[in-house]
Amino acid sequence: MKRFFFSVLVSLTLLALTTGTVFAGSALELVEVRNDGGGPTFVFRVSGEFSESELHGFVQVEGGDSFPLSCVKTDETTVVCHASKKVGGQNVVVGFGGARFWQHVPEPRSGGGGGGTSQYCYGVYDRYTVVEVGYQWGQYEEICMDIPAVVGDTYEMDSPLFEVPWTYFFWEDTPSWPDWNDPGEGFYPFDEVPD
Repeated sequence: MKRFFFSVLVSLTLLALTTGTVFAGSALELVEVRNDGGGPTFVFRVSGEFSESELHGFVQVEGGDSFPLSCVKTDETTVVCHASKKVGGQNVVVGFGGARFWQHVPEPRSGGGGGGTSQYCYGVYDRYTVVEVGYQWGQYEEICMDIPAVVGDTYEMDSPLFEVPWTYFFWEDTPSWPDWNDPGEGFYPFDEVPD
């Protein structure tokens, strides 16, 4: 009888040890790298759970130094990480969630490499339905940068309507649509006013 219980105990222990790693988090894909001026941002598609100690990684500059990667899980399948401004404009290896990614980090926006906090913030707008009125502009994100935006600047995010990556263009005034609200300057989902 003791031998039976000992065998069951050993089997359960081995099962726990082998399945424990199955539920650990892992990075599946590096879906976005951007450098908005506040430092490089890396967005990963992930699976599994991440403990607090696992929400860290590294960025190794080609032929140079290594920098820490600080991360936060924003939803079930997304982790957003930030690295030192020193990796901007460099070819790097990014290590996170048991995976390695070779990537080029863009230079920061012109004038965006300085210290301090971002002082220019803009809404990213797309349409949403108001039952009584119809379509109106709704703010889906706010982006901040160290320099003022100019007409022609772009911002990429998933369209709330189509759930695919979409380019939003900076406008100094709200594009004129009859009977729509007027949020003012910001990023809108087209580069010219539709007819």
